[in-house]
Amino acid sequence: MFLRPAKLTFYFVSLVIVFSVSGRVFAHHAVTVAYDTENLMSIEGEVIDIFWRNPHIVLTVERTLENGNTETWEAESGSTNSLQRIGIGRDIVSIGDHVSLFGAISRRGLNTMAAYTMILSSGIEVPLWPQRAARIGRDIQLAPISEVAQERGSLEARGIYRVWSRTGTGLASNLPFTAAAMEARQDFDPLGDDPALQCIPPGMPAMMNNPYPIEFAQDGDNILLRLEEWDGVRTIHMASAASVEDQPATSYGYSVGRWEGNVLVVTTTRINEPFFDDIGTPQSENIEIVERFTLSDNENELSYGVILTDAATFTEPATLTGVWFWQPGEEIKPFECALPDA
Repeated sequence: MFLRPAKLTFYFVSLVIVFSVSGRVFAHHAVTVAYDTENLMSIEGEVIDIFWRNPHIVLTVERTLENGNTETWEAESGSTNSLQRIGIGRDIVSIGDHVSLFGAISRRGLNTMAAYTMILSSGIEVPLWPQRAARIGRDIQLAPISEVAQERGSLEARGIYRVWSRTGTGLASNLPFTAAAMEARQDFDPLGDDPALQCIPPGMPAMMNNPYPIEFAQDGDNILLRLEEWDGVRTIHMASAASVEDQPATSYGYSVGRWEGNVLVVTTTRINEPFFDDIGTPQSENIEIVERFTLSDNENELSYGVILTDAATFTEPATLTGVWFWQPGEEIKPFECALPDA
């Protein structure tokens, strides 16, 4: 267990990205829609249920009020994968433990909260939602990767073909939405209509807007792009003679790649994913996505640039940019999304 009771050094991949007309891009449940991030408080009580699965861990706590009555609170936190990477596992808390949770409470008057940190019965405070804990002054450090894993990762890395991790800043964006696209959001409830709430993964391009590692691997003449989040796998067709127009439309679309020196250029069309993001911005099946993955000279960074063209969604081509970095020994972990009722 990689825990420190007082201070942890911040070095963590941001887990929440915010979609806007310009600035940073948001993926994953709209936290600020569900929770008042300006209204933070502590909930102290006994743990009566634990849901330790992706995409979000949920702890249920029974709280005793001053009048002797009890009330039940549900606390949503980060993913199991994000906590694994800072050395926190399922054994950190048990049913019956007395804990104090700190975070943002529900905007809808419910007994729910986004739990940023948890004080254990031992008095040790641990982060439950690492990037949000960092925002309130807690420092987070990645658990060390073994020397054996680092050496193996270094030996296996070949150009772009390796595991890449996202930097902490997320993707920068320029998203000139049409008035119609922004108006369509009014009919979308992020807390009820987001397919991710039912463990239905996003398609392109939203699936690329995530903070988890990705991996490029050769598959014959093609390239596989594995994404840790949602256990996604994209196929990039490098030598296909098939007509793109004859391919069936899917949420991932049909991707065709080519090399321009050390740059992998991928054009994706035939996308029938209805949403551009998780706040209900629509996109049409005419959307075209051109991605450029540029390997640095020292092969330690992979720059990412995207041009999105869709007249129904954008007044002009939109752009996304970001960077992945290489951490030898990092791996793609299973995501295995599950629902609390399952």
